[in-house]
Amino acid sequence: MRIGEHPSRHKAIDSESSSHRVIIPIYIPNSEGYFKDAFNVLKVCIMSLLKTINDDTKITLISNASSNEVNEYIYELQAANKIDRAIFNRENVGKMNALMTETRASFEEFITYSDADVFFDKGWLKQTYTIFKNVPKAGFVSMNPTPNNFGTANSTLVSNCVNLYLGKNKVSDVCSYTDLEHFHKSIGKDKSFTDKMHNKDKIHCLNKEVKWIVGAGHFCCTIRKTPLLNYVPKEKSTSQVSGGSESIYLDVPFDKTGLWKLSSPKAYVWHMGNILEKEWALNKLKALNHFKEEDFTFFDIPFKGVVKSSAIIPYYIKMKIVSLLKKIKVL
Repeated sequence: MRIGEHPSRHKAIDSESSSHRVIIPIYIPNSEGYFKDAFNVLKVCIMSLLKTINDDTKITLISNASSNEVNEYIYELQAANKIDRAIFNRENVGKMNALMTETRASFEEFITYSDADVFFDKGWLKQTYTIFKNVPKAGFVSMNPTPNNFGTANSTLVSNCVNLYLGKNKVSDVCSYTDLEHFHKSIGKDKSFTDKMHNKDKIHCLNKEVKWIVGAGHFCCTIRKTPLLNYVPKEKSTSQVSGGSESIYLDVPFDKTGLWKLSSPKAYVWHMGNILEKEWALNKLKALNHFKEEDFTFFDIPFKGVVKSSAIIPYYIKMKIVSLLKKIKVL
């Protein structure tokens, strides 16, 4: 039996209250072994994120079968209106499944995917906005330098191979050594790895003057939702974390759009890893105490659609062309 009319029956929903969303999947099942410091890393990640966004950004946290302690922390953040959406999965559905499900459910066109061990530094949001604003064909942007990662941008390499060949820059002239060293340390690489990469001869940039690097990594990246969903597989990922799932659900779909994958020559986000460097994190957080991000909105960025030329040449042929260009060292 129903008595009266539902009070929300004639209320409209504002689906355009924000243009940008950050989605962070979290898998911290316990506080032992690999995960012994992961909760502390997560809390620093969230604190830095909250200090560096503006009102145009909403946050989704996804617990992939995390511990009760972690789930309670997420719940408290939502109860305090610090995050927009909290999702609690009883079982770990996998990183990419969690991300794609929430992407499809979100109204925002611009979405940042982040691991739960990222430190968001001042200006990361504005720099991300700036690249999208100034490069209409940008589709996938990272605020961490990723030299020689252009292999994840084959479509744009084919379409712009002459300009890219002429516009090569020295890695040492483009990327901060300190920023590269910090990232490599966070993934278990030593200083010699940074030395080798930093001293490589050339790196592909958008052009000689604009030092945005062609290619981008996954640990923290901002994407245009519509082009991604046009090409992302409908099937579920069978991997919990990696297993090549980032390539299947991010790299290849975006490569097929023909849009640029770009990364910043300077780090505005930092990969912390599973062990918190407490002094470093404390100093970084202190530096954010008086920071307030400007008011701007990604609604200001027009979307001209998927690059038309991306459909002219079949994708598998583009892959063969890129392979050939690399062999003859044009790329």
